[in-house]
Amino acid sequence: MTVRELAARVPALAAGFASQVAERARRLHETAGARRRNVRRGGKRVLIREILTLQIVITAIIGALAIAGLYWGGQWVLQDNYSRWAVQWAEELNELGAPLYLRHDEEVVLRLESFIGKYPEIDRVTYYYEDGTPLYSIENQLPAGSPVQALSPALRDQLSALVGSDRPYLIDSHLFDVRSFTILAPIWTESIASDGLFGFDPASPPASAQVLSGFVGLELDFSVFHARLVKNIQIATSVLLVLLVVSGFLGRRTLRRALMAISDLQQPIAELAKGNLSVEFKPAQHREISEIVEALESTASALGERNERLSRLANHDPLTGLFNRRRFVEELRREIRQAGGGQPGGALLFIDLDQFKYVNDTCGHPAGDRLIRKVADQLGRSVAGRGIVARFGGDEFMVLATGVSRGGARALAESVLEDMRKLAHVEDGNVFHVHCSIGIAMIGSDGLDHDELIAQADIACREAKASGRNRLAFHSMSGREAEQMVADVNWVSKLRSAIDNDEFLLRYQPIVCIGTGRTTHHEVLLRLKGEGGRMIAPEAFLPAAARFGLMTEIDTWVVEAAVRELARYRSESPDLCFSLNLSANAFEAENLVAWIRSQLDRHGVPAQSIVFEITESLAARHLAHVEKQIDALRELGCQIALDDFGTGYSSFSYLQKLPVDIIKIDGTFIRDIVNNPVDQKMVRLIGEIGREAGMRTVAEYVQSSAAFSLLGRLGIDSAQGFYIGRPSAAPIRKDMPVPLASRRRSKRGPRKRTS
Repeated sequence: MTVRELAARVPALAAGFASQVAERARRLHETAGARRRNVRRGGKRVLIREILTLQIVITAIIGALAIAGLYWGGQWVLQDNYSRWAVQWAEELNELGAPLYLRHDEEVVLRLESFIGKYPEIDRVTYYYEDGTPLYSIENQLPAGSPVQALSPALRDQLSALVGSDRPYLIDSHLFDVRSFTILAPIWTESIASDGLFGFDPASPPASAQVLSGFVGLELDFSVFHARLVKNIQIATSVLLVLLVVSGFLGRRTLRRALMAISDLQQPIAELAKGNLSVEFKPAQHREISEIVEALESTASALGERNERLSRLANHDPLTGLFNRRRFVEELRREIRQAGGGQPGGALLFIDLDQFKYVNDTCGHPAGDRLIRKVADQLGRSVAGRGIVARFGGDEFMVLATGVSRGGARALAESVLEDMRKLAHVEDGNVFHVHCSIGIAMIGSDGLDHDELIAQADIACREAKASGRNRLAFHSMSGREAEQMVADVNWVSKLRSAIDNDEFLLRYQPIVCIGTGRTTHHEVLLRLKGEGGRMIAPEAFLPAAARFGLMTEIDTWVVEAAVRELARYRSESPDLCFSLNLSANAFEAENLVAWIRSQLDRHGVPAQSIVFEITESLAARHLAHVEKQIDALRELGCQIALDDFGTGYSSFSYLQKLPVDIIKIDGTFIRDIVNNPVDQKMVRLIGEIGREAGMRTVAEYVQSSAAFSLLGRLGIDSAQGFYIGRPSAAPIRKDMPVPLASRRRSKRGPRKRTS
């Protein structure tokens, strides 16, 4: 194999070797990875393999370039050396062979043969006549009698022109093959011209005469030196390949050791991704890996703390720290399953504080919160490991006593009653003794689910309150109550189907301005599809929905559907407004305002076109929380209406605390207003108070023209009822005749709003 062929194959050999080493490294890595890890990583890039492959490729490229540089550099050096040797030999042969052109002398031939014999690189020396024909030829390495070609005229002319020059020779060689040389040189004689004996000036350059005698040619072969070069390059290539193998092996070991810490992180990170936050990370020696480990440990710790917070928020009441309704229901379901499996049953205690609202009304909501926390602490001490205590909502608590008989449940309830009787709460110099009523439902193998048991305990608690409060009562289901419970369970099934299958209906009842007779907005009413196409009013199914915790989902459905329909109707009536009812459950959600904003943005409905109605009882029960939600809704742009106003014992006091826009007077004051002077005075008073507070007033249950006209004279702003318009499948605008008193008042201009 020649050096040229070897150099041409070096890149291919290096690439093939690098590919084999990379493939071997890949297989070793996959085998080791399969033993270390159970997690498959098919199709994923491996860092160690990529770095090792890159290292081998770079080493192979550098090696190939080094071999090529060695080869071409050697070629250049040899050519330069060979050229100098050839010129020197040509000059000596020129002098040695000059006598051949003067006389045929055997001594000249012997001297030439002796000289040529000392240099095995000289294949042949040929002397030519001036006309280019061979004069004499001596073979050294070539076979004797090998033919000699005469010089071409062009070559003779080219050589003749070199007579007397500084480089009087021609070399025929090639950089890609420096083994063979051919050198040609002219042979000439010089004589000084005679100037006579006198007048000779040695300082002046002599006039000379140059006479061409012939030519000499050398055929050289440096194969021996070339073979040594090839052998040295082969040795260097072998050494380089060995170094490449050793480098790949050592590089793989070094990289694996350096990156083993990263590989060790894979399994802990996989466990961390599965939620196992107690995973341990191996300590790392390298600073970078150590920082990664510290970051992962900090992440695991932060995730653990976050999970604890989320778990506590999801399972505990934020005010008292007790289990919340959701978590308590889970525990109750577990107890029911165990009781159904033959294990001893337990008891469910429904605890409701007596007259708790007086604390809120007298001292404010923060005082009520402090009392709730004190009651929760006392209940925890009273139960003391005999059961699970949860805050069910508001001033209602639940206790799940496991593995107790009826007598044990009674003893536990009596202990709670006794401890609560001793509890005194001091607030602003006032001492409150807040007692409680307890309803008990026994958990057995009778097949009742958690909703039914809670309903039983709730019924028993109401019986205890009806019997004089501050006492306990066991649930004893009468025939009527059994029918009611069955009906409630049936309603739950129907409501769940209606929520899942979109079986609710929306109906719209107009509300008109008495002063102008024009429709200002429509109240959105909920209906349920019944059998045979009939519609079921909310009074029939909402109590069951409230008892079984479905009000939140119903509120969600109503708001989503109403906003969607309002967006559709506003394309034809841009000034259309809807009034929506929200239950107490909706206001318990902390993200209520953000969720409503998202619905409005989604359908492109302005917040000013929505009025949210809340009942007075809801406001009284959760005053501080409701006030915060109302402020946020009004800041969003929505309006707030206080519904069923006048039914509470402290209605007027809430007008000072709640930032509402509209007062909706309860229908009990309107139904017989034409014939009842007391109702007229009450309605007039409400209208005056609303006017002073900058709130609009709406009278519900307007059934006649007389009532409509009378309300105008009493100073009420708007009216709603069958006389105005019945609930319909689509919003209908209906202009009403304006009562005379209202027309006169409208001429005085609009009232000034104070808020």
